[in-house]
Amino acid sequence: MIYIFKILKKMKKQILLILWIVLLINGIMLWSVYYFNNNFNIITNNSTNTGSSVLLTENNVIKQNKITTYNITNIQSKVIDTIKKVWNSVVSIVISKDLNVYYYSNPFSLRPYVEKKKEKIWWWSGIIVSKAGYILTNKHVVEDLDADYSVVTKNGNIYKVDKIRTDPILDIAIVHVVNKDGTKIYDLPAADIIDFNSKVDIWQFVLAIGNAFAEYDNTITLWILSAKWRKLENNNGSLYIWLYQTDAAINPWNSWWPLINIDWEVIWINTAITAQGQWIGFSIPINQEFVNATLKSIQDYWKIKRPLLWVKIIQLNKTIAKKFKLSTYEWVLVQGVLKNSPAFKAGLKKWDIILNIDDIKINKNKPIIYTLFTKNINDTVSLTINRDWEISTKKIKLTIF
Repeated sequence: MIYIFKILKKMKKQILLILWIVLLINGIMLWSVYYFNNNFNIITNNSTNTGSSVLLTENNVIKQNKITTYNITNIQSKVIDTIKKVWNSVVSIVISKDLNVYYYSNPFSLRPYVEKKKEKIWWWSGIIVSKAGYILTNKHVVEDLDADYSVVTKNGNIYKVDKIRTDPILDIAIVHVVNKDGTKIYDLPAADIIDFNSKVDIWQFVLAIGNAFAEYDNTITLWILSAKWRKLENNNGSLYIWLYQTDAAINPWNSWWPLINIDWEVIWINTAITAQGQWIGFSIPINQEFVNATLKSIQDYWKIKRPLLWVKIIQLNKTIAKKFKLSTYEWVLVQGVLKNSPAFKAGLKKWDIILNIDDIKINKNKPIIYTLFTKNINDTVSLTINRDWEISTKKIKLTIF
């Protein structure tokens, strides 16, 4: 013990210095809290404030010495208003088939009497995209050619499906309905669909409205968009690229739930889930221009046809971008051009890099396939390309097979 006191006595100056440093640091911290609280109002303790609220601040807000308050009640009201706005546009698609029903004339009969009887076997969902009776759903929802389909609206009206048109590339279908007597419809409540130029961000709220387990209609889920531009393996003849991902416990019967932002706009279609990821969902991005082009194709050709560039393309990645000395890998690379096609005649070549379609820059917010599918067949588009680090423009007429 005496030895320790001797050491402390010798280190008296050093210990005092350390204590002064600690006191100085604590003083600076207390001053910082006081300064920021008085100038930016970061810490609040207002006992007169009523209602739950969340305080959100950003750098530009802090610089202006302002703070924005979002009331939880207001967010809830926004969600409820969104549901009410889109509610009547979501329909049930009912699938019915002729099934064998076995009857026995008596308990001891060994030969049953077999009778065909039409039974409802499944319910899916769809969204009205035109007052004239056009409904958007998944291709895999209406792929059974031996089944009969009908549509039930939220007010209980039942409509007959007279036409089904499926997309040759994407997991999308358009169902057209008429009244039971075959007369046309002109007054269905069509949903608002997001504009092509509107931006969709990750981590924003999305709502899903539809049927669950083919039984519980009017099921609504609040999700968050987790990621964009996912890719899935092609397992049923459709192309699953540039998909949006939502992390929520959804089930295999959620096709075709429309996904809606809280500005009442439909922005995606549920298309696939992964059982390995606890039913993580993937959705196809859509926009109003995409839907308009799809409906125009049906009106012009009686089927869904997509315009083609007649080139084989791949999405750039970091390795390819580095090889071509590019600062970004959001564009697409031409790997081949079909001989004597419109692209061939326009002068496109292998290893060209497509930067723009018309004035629309190809990037992760506007992938080339969804930009191209907002165009109509026989439209002429201008492609901005990078060839050997020289920028040029090629005009191509969009055609079909």
